[in-house]
Amino acid sequence: PTAASATQGISVTTRLINQHGLHARPAARFVQAAAVFESNILVENITKQKGPVAARSLNAVATLGAVGGHEVRLTANGPDAEAALQAVKALIETGFGELETSPVSAPQPPAPMTTIHQEQNRAVPVSEGIALGPLYCYQPPRPTIPTEPTENAENDWQSLQKALRTTHDSIQARNLQMKRVLSADEAMIFEAHLLILQDPELIEAARRGIFEENMNASAAWSAAFTAAAESYRQLDDDYLRLRAADVEDVGTQVLFALAGKSTSEKIQLPEPVILFAQDLTPTETSQLDMDQVLGILTSAGGPTSHSAILARALGIPSLAGTGKIIDRRDAGKFVALNGFTGEIWIDPPDALRIDLKRQRDLWLDEREALLTRSLELGATKDGRRIEVFANIGSLADAQAAVKNGAEGVGLLRTEFLFLTRQTPPSEEEQFLLLSQIFETLGDRPVTVRTLDVGGDKNLPYIQLPQEANPFLGVRALRLSLNQPDLFLPQLRAFLRAAVDHSCRIMFPMVADVNEIRQARAWLEKAHQQLTEDHIEHAWPIEVGIMVEIPSAALLSSNLASEVDFFSIGTNDLTQYTLAAERGNPQLAYLADGLHPAVLRLIGEVAQSAHALQKWAGICGELGGDPAAAPILVGLGIDELSLNPAGIPRIKALLRGFTIPEAQEIAQQALRAQTSAEVRALAKEFLLARSL
Repeated sequence: PTAASATQGISVTTRLINQHGLHARPAARFVQAAAVFESNILVENITKQKGPVAARSLNAVATLGAVGGHEVRLTANGPDAEAALQAVKALIETGFGELETSPVSAPQPPAPMTTIHQEQNRAVPVSEGIALGPLYCYQPPRPTIPTEPTENAENDWQSLQKALRTTHDSIQARNLQMKRVLSADEAMIFEAHLLILQDPELIEAARRGIFEENMNASAAWSAAFTAAAESYRQLDDDYLRLRAADVEDVGTQVLFALAGKSTSEKIQLPEPVILFAQDLTPTETSQLDMDQVLGILTSAGGPTSHSAILARALGIPSLAGTGKIIDRRDAGKFVALNGFTGEIWIDPPDALRIDLKRQRDLWLDEREALLTRSLELGATKDGRRIEVFANIGSLADAQAAVKNGAEGVGLLRTEFLFLTRQTPPSEEEQFLLLSQIFETLGDRPVTVRTLDVGGDKNLPYIQLPQEANPFLGVRALRLSLNQPDLFLPQLRAFLRAAVDHSCRIMFPMVADVNEIRQARAWLEKAHQQLTEDHIEHAWPIEVGIMVEIPSAALLSSNLASEVDFFSIGTNDLTQYTLAAERGNPQLAYLADGLHPAVLRLIGEVAQSAHALQKWAGICGELGGDPAAAPILVGLGIDELSLNPAGIPRIKALLRGFTIPEAQEIAQQALRAQTSAEVRALAKEFLLARSL
């Protein structure tokens, strides 16, 4: 759409309230929200008098240079224009979920050196920590771009389409991989990369290059993404200028795909090193062998670059803006860096090396102390036991759970056994893989969830009916009850693998008592079959349900007599309670488990469980949210199950408050009217205790 079309349709104005405005991740959410609607949506930066641009183009939206405090005009033209405007306006006015929350205290920098002096250089601190080692200069490979014109424009266009699909699959796989070690928000970097890849204006520029300028596919694509990256570099805001690296990252991956080369291999390093590069793309950062990277120095970049975000998440000391201090002639020299202060030393004398090593050891000891204390049992300041378990979905996750101090597994997702294959796994395959996980976890309790697919997770070997709303359709336990050929072998495999282990089973998406009774009948049948076959298996076994549907929460006092425990899946419970699909970006402002309505249901489930001496846990994302921990404990939750990497900080946070304090903040939260009010209460609570 052109600027002239901005005068058509209906418009609203609003103001950006998150600090960096429409940078890559919020812009990604904005574009995803706009894409849902049939109407054309334009966005204009009134403050800078830039635009309007199409809301479906990530690069166009991001290069408006719209940051916190800027006023923007939204214009929609089409059959659902009013709904479209309200959705994207609400997303902006909730700050895209980026408004500050209270972090758990991080290790403090070691005491500064007082006895050793040497002139040192300073760069921009990116990721905390001290690192010492030989300097390795990383030169990323770049594919050769042919210069000859196209011989067949249609063939080149099809080659580009294939390369875009290949790159999409590669980024998607990397996104799933990084979600295992990063928070959802940090991993959102790769969601933004997918939208860069799909940007209609970028693809159209490449198409014109091929068909109108007779360029070959690689040259046309290179020209298109280079121009898009340059548009970022022309922006006034330092933060937004750094997004040029993301466009070039995605663009280079497509060039590799056009050349028939992969970008998914690990970056091999000769020994543990300080890595120096012009800049590191998020893709390159995610490919690093973490055991070989002691620290990272980048010539360009900055503390808000996406590679910096990933370096912090992965715990690597890092500095940016080192181009005037370090160059490739320093390769092999001994280098030290201080990620707290930005200091760099090249070939420091022996006495200084010793002191820097002392500082590094202090820093690592402090970090290790947090991890070590995570091996202690979870408990509040006044000694109330709160079990802190892990959510896992693979053998690697089980290993990470043990390392991070998980007391058990509150949710073993069995989907990994069924997805990414063309035929269902046999009972024997499931038995062997589950046995490996149980052995890794030793005597820790493990709660296994039966198959939870349907909705947004489909299996190629199951013909599911077309449904208007699959999230409310035949999924999870409903699917298992309709597919006994899948359900019964899974139950048999689980009972066999559970021998000599502390295990329990739970059924997902239970709506009423009949579903529990049907599921238990199939479990009983699995037991009877194994007994008749003289196959060793665990029996009796604890059985619980996931509380994800409001009806199960409201009926929890009745259901408690049918089960041994409740595990609350806050992700689905939130979306069903607020009628807001959690994958729908324009409803992100509603997707908060700290909404008072959700908290009331959680409290009711906990009370129902305790009335019959049963226990209630949380296994949704809310279990790993520091702001939620005291409120959940105050509501009576006995177990928090979360991503393994978050366990140390949640255990540290639990040690900072008492049960009466938690109960008081929980009651305040129940009296609140919105999730924003609850989060404000939680922030004040944590700050008052310096948590």
